[in-house]
Parts: sequence; C-alpha cells; structure tokens
Amino acid sequence: MALPTRKYDKGEKRLKHQGRGSKPEFRTYTNDPKRIEGLCPANMSQQVRETLLNEAVAAPNGDREAEYAKYLYAVHEGAIYEARTSDAGQTYHGFPYRGTLSKAIVDELRVKANEKTCLQEFNRWVKDYITVQG
Repeated sequence: MALPTRKYDKGEKRLKHQGRGSKPEFRTYTNDPKRIEGLCPANMSQQVRETLLNEAVAAPNGDREAEYAKYLYAVHEGAIYEARTSDAGQTYHGFPYRGTLSKAIVDELRVKANEKTCLQEFNRWVKDYITVQG
C-alpha cells in the first residue's frame, strides 16, 4: 500500500522562512536572542520541497494519539530540514533546523545523506547545529 503524498504549503505571503542566498541560513533577533529562524535557500523550488517532504523521516508523536506526523525531518545538500503541520497532516511547511534530535532520527538521516552523497556536509551540520539525544 502506497503512502499518501504529503503536500507542501508555503502559506499565503509567507516570507519568514525564505532566505536571500543559495544556502540555508539562520536569522537571529537582537531583541530576542533565543529566537532563531531557519531560512530556506532562495532558489529552492516547490518540487524540491515536496520531494523532501515525501522522503522525510517522521518523528514519534510521543504520547499523542495522532494519525499523522506532527514533525518530519529530511536532509538536503547536507542540511537538516524540519517540516511541521498546522492542519492535522494535510500540509506541511519546512525550514532548516537547528536544535535537539534523537540519535535514531539522526542515524536515519545520516543514511539518507550517504545515499545523496552529502555525508560530509551532513556531519558538519550535525556538529554545528544539532544536539543529539539518546
């Protein structure tokens, strides 16, 4: 049985997670130093976004009994992206991710990075931006 295709929804006039360069980046705010936003490369196409969504690793929902994954993780050119849903899994919006991830998810993403021949860049991303748990 085939999995349903996940749909990417940028959001109406949403520029928050769109960078200006060709690499993923992070924006910080001087008035709120704990607030960090991941910005996707300006040249990332809708097709790439949807491909990433559909090959993404779903994070466990914990004790929530949901029929859909709230968080998804993918790797592209070595960078880790997180996608979140705000409409019960109908659509997702993604952005470069920094923060804590379980060892199991990092290991799954490492396999994908190896398959995509971007393992060196992935390892650098994990070293610079990811705190591995477990």
